[in-house]
Amino acid sequence: MSFFDNTKTLGLVLLIVGILYVLGAILVIAAGFVDLSSIVHPPEGVDPSALSTFCIIAGIGALLAAIVYVKNAMAVRSGAISAKIDVLACYVQTVGLAFLIGGVFDAIAAGVAVGGAEGIIGAIIGAIFIIIIALIIMFIGRKINDGKQTTGDKIIWVILLLAFLIMLVLNILGILADPIGCIAGILISLFMLGFLFDSDVKRQMGM
Repeated sequence: MSFFDNTKTLGLVLLIVGILYVLGAILVIAAGFVDLSSIVHPPEGVDPSALSTFCIIAGIGALLAAIVYVKNAMAVRSGAISAKIDVLACYVQTVGLAFLIGGVFDAIAAGVAVGGAEGIIGAIIGAIFIIIIALIIMFIGRKINDGKQTTGDKIIWVILLLAFLIMLVLNILGILADPIGCIAGILISLFMLGFLFDSDVKRQMGM
């Protein structure tokens, strides 16, 4: 079995990424109690005096999202999720759920930190946008291995192909800025591209 054909190896890569996410989330939460402004940068419009609140709320969201990521990575690593089509579906759903959790908490954090009507409106709009995008991603994840072969599956296959190619290119371009994260991103995208072109996966998605 080749390196990029081994789902448990992918599980290890995903687990490492998940642990990095956990550490990053803890760092953001810590910035709410100590000065880590040189590392943690809030979005524009956030009052510096409200940075502590922003970091704590956003950090909690990031930690919850990271825990979801680690949990599913462990399932792949242990072999509980082993079929390539299921691993592919699990990864997409995990990304969607993590985006939903982290994004909503970020929107709330920014809204609270900005304050006033502007903050509330911004948080609501941001949260709605995030929820819609996340639900679409999670729907795609569920559709991957639903056992049906429809035109929608073919469209999803093409969308995933483009998404993982873009993910690969972006991580290659950013490797100097974030070597560890981008190397992990490159590996994940290569795994997923390999899975997409697997004969069984293509057959199950009607390609």
